[in-house]
Amino acid sequence: MSTYHLAVLFFSLAGFAALAISMEKHTLQLIGRELPARQRQWVYWLGWTSLAVALAIGAAGWHWNIGPVVLVGWLSVAGVALAFLMPWWPLQPKHHPRKEKSVASLPDSVLAWPVRAVLILGLIALPAWLIGNAWKVSEQAVLRDDAVHGQIGPWKFVIAEEDQGAPDIVAGTTPIKEFHLRFCDECDREIRAAYLKIRKPRSLRAAGLAFHGARWTREVAIYIPPAAKLEDQIWLTVESKRGEVYHQAFDIARLSPATARFIEEKR
Repeated sequence: MSTYHLAVLFFSLAGFAALAISMEKHTLQLIGRELPARQRQWVYWLGWTSLAVALAIGAAGWHWNIGPVVLVGWLSVAGVALAFLMPWWPLQPKHHPRKEKSVASLPDSVLAWPVRAVLILGLIALPAWLIGNAWKVSEQAVLRDDAVHGQIGPWKFVIAEEDQGAPDIVAGTTPIKEFHLRFCDECDREIRAAYLKIRKPRSLRAAGLAFHGARWTREVAIYIPPAAKLEDQIWLTVESKRGEVYHQAFDIARLSPATARFIEEKR
């Protein structure tokens, strides 16, 4: 999940920086030169697009119930960081009232180009690396060797934890763990919904949190109860479009060894 955090922070910071550059009073300060109004308009929309991407990454990493909350947290960090960095930004022009005509010929103006090149390369390479890693974690979880293959009712499936680390702590004290689920193509057309939780569900209404997404992109983040025990197991519940309901239990240590260690340490 660290990749999601870094990606949300990066696009939040990039969005705020672009919005600042689109403002006439900050353009010269951040890029060292003025921009035409039309270019500032493009940068303005680029800033909002970056913030929208940050929201989409947050939703992809923690779904719509937690993702926006994580985004607000990183937006606060990005805003404060930008506010403190702007006064020391290296590309802003230096003010020398008595030697104003000679500023353009100073060596600093020559050194500004390498700095700009590094910044531009960073803006291109870093998001590409972050997105690539996020895509790899998200899409390849059910293809790893530790993924569990099985059959529930008439349907074959593969289930795996999103990453092999310990549960993430959100909102200060709430541990959650994300899992990915993939059914066979023929099976998926017959399934209405799939749910996952720790402890055996008493009914369909208490089957746990529903997997989001369709077909091979189903994923869910489940809550780890404070009193959870390894004997409680992780329960998968699948409901067919005809109303049939099937349950299957997994040993926590088999499905997520890191979660098993986390529960043992808590006890």
